[in-house]
Amino acid sequence: MSVDEKTLLIVDDEAIIHRGLDRTFRKEPYRLLHAYDSAEAWAILERHPEVAAIICDHYMPGTTGLDLLREVRVRYPDLATILLTAQADLQLVIRAINDGHVHRFYTKPWSSAQLREELRVLLRGATDSGGRDAHGKSLEDRIREELMPMQDAETGAFILEDPTV
Repeated sequence: MSVDEKTLLIVDDEAIIHRGLDRTFRKEPYRLLHAYDSAEAWAILERHPEVAAIICDHYMPGTTGLDLLREVRVRYPDLATILLTAQADLQLVIRAINDGHVHRFYTKPWSSAQLREELRVLLRGATDSGGRDAHGKSLEDRIREELMPMQDAETGAFILEDPTV
């Protein structure tokens, strides 16, 4: 591992997501560690204190990603935290933001370019005091722009599509 290389922990119960994140970060100076549930994530965090960021799915067997990240923030307050989910609901986003358990929130599929850039900013500790991302947007602005237009009026469900396709 080089001096500039950072270690990321990916936590998701789906192998396809691990492969997708491997592709997202393949040209970045990151060492990726993989866990498929929260128990495995805790074991990796114990063995690898060099982990700089955790990217975690929300809906997994055993515990939710938000619950895992809530405890991670208590035990490892300097760790950058990113929550991924394919089934975003506004209450989940609000809890994640208001409780301060995550630095970033992404829906699946994610924008690889945006995820790479915002992770760089998080790892540099370069967010300003207003909690703005690399493009000057607050998390609340991103929710309003990205999630709200995709909410189905009848069911309240979010329609998730990759904006880069």
